[in-house]
Amino acid sequence: MIRKIEAMNELSYVLRNSNPDSTILLSNQAEQLSRSMNYPLGEADAVMNRGIGHTSLGEYYTALQEFLHALKIFKQLNEKNRQAKVYNNLGRVYNFIGDTEQALSYYEQSVKLYSELNNTAREGVLLNNIGFLQKQNGKYDLALIHLRKSLAIANELKRPDNAFYATYNIGSVYMHLNEPDSAFKYLLFTEDLAKQYRDQYVLSLAYVDLGKMYRKLSQSAKAEHYFNRAYEEADEAGLRAEKRDAAKNLAELYERSGQFAKALNYFQTYKALNDSLINMDVTRRIAFREAQDAFEQQRMQEEIERRKTELENERILENAIWIRNTLIASLVVMILFTYLIYKNFTRKRKANESLQKLNEQIEQQAEELRRANEEIITMNNNLETAVQRRTEELKRKNKQLKEYLATHSHIVRAPLARILGLVDLYEPGDSKNLDFINENLHKSAEELDQALRNMNDKLSDVN
Repeated sequence: MIRKIEAMNELSYVLRNSNPDSTILLSNQAEQLSRSMNYPLGEADAVMNRGIGHTSLGEYYTALQEFLHALKIFKQLNEKNRQAKVYNNLGRVYNFIGDTEQALSYYEQSVKLYSELNNTAREGVLLNNIGFLQKQNGKYDLALIHLRKSLAIANELKRPDNAFYATYNIGSVYMHLNEPDSAFKYLLFTEDLAKQYRDQYVLSLAYVDLGKMYRKLSQSAKAEHYFNRAYEEADEAGLRAEKRDAAKNLAELYERSGQFAKALNYFQTYKALNDSLINMDVTRRIAFREAQDAFEQQRMQEEIERRKTELENERILENAIWIRNTLIASLVVMILFTYLIYKNFTRKRKANESLQKLNEQIEQQAEELRRANEEIITMNNNLETAVQRRTEELKRKNKQLKEYLATHSHIVRAPLARILGLVDLYEPGDSKNLDFINENLHKSAEELDQALRNMNDKLSDVN
């Protein structure tokens, strides 16, 4: 599909001079197709070709808008070669409407880009255009500088088809400077090249300037010859401006030589062509101004509509911003409220958890206390039983002891009584009863000891 777009653009460019309407039609189709394909390069080429078509139709203001539109796209795409082409076309349009200063500005921008791109062939063509405009402005020294550069490039590239434009303009400059040798050299060389390439436009221009040069040298016959050749070439090619110039020079030449009938005839031709060209120029300028005014009105209307749209968009945006801010504020409040609820819930949950833990601890402590109480109760019960049992046992033992003491007291009492009795029998210095007392004391003491031992053993058994 892209190849189709490129083919349409190539064909529209080929038809730019022979059929500019077809150029515009094809460019429209290529532009629409490029937009549908999102192919900006093809779109910009189509817009540029459409501008060229409008230029061929004399619709210069429309052409300017097309070129500026294409230039904007080419700049975005960094297409310097195509930018240079647009600058060249802008220069041509401004040249056609008589704004040579603006034309020179665009031509110079085009030359600069072609120089950066090392496109010396196109650079040479643009230098010739600049030299031509400087010649038209009477800046002959500057014109020669640019024209010689253009000719040098054409010769270096061996492009005689480009060279004869520069040679003509150089010869024309020398004609204006009244330097016949240099003028004839370049103009006659131009004649040969123009014939070779069958360029009647340059040929008619060269013939007019050759006629002027011979007239300055007072060689009227040769001047007449070249003016007539210029008139014939221009008439055959339909070049009205060049035919007008040739007719004017012939009228002046015949008037000076006294051939008034011929002078009148050519003067009438000159006047008719000049009036036509003036009317065409005036019409062109009026159309340009009308197109400019219409464009400005359209631009102002579009600006008004754009501003209305912007205001409406601003209003919609403000409402959207207000709604957004309201939603954000509501969301913030909801988030804050949710956070507070969450914090409160968390706090209560933690408090409940703490309370639950405390209750569990209390229950655990209560359970421990209950067990301790049960143990205490059990211990108390056991203690009471043990005390009761011990008391009963003590009572039993006391009873047994009393019974024992009661039963055995006479056993202890008997030897003790004997001992006491034997003690009473003892008298100091009585040696008569001493053996008896000792013997019985010893015997009674043994009985008492044995009785006490038996008592201890019995008491041990009781405990």
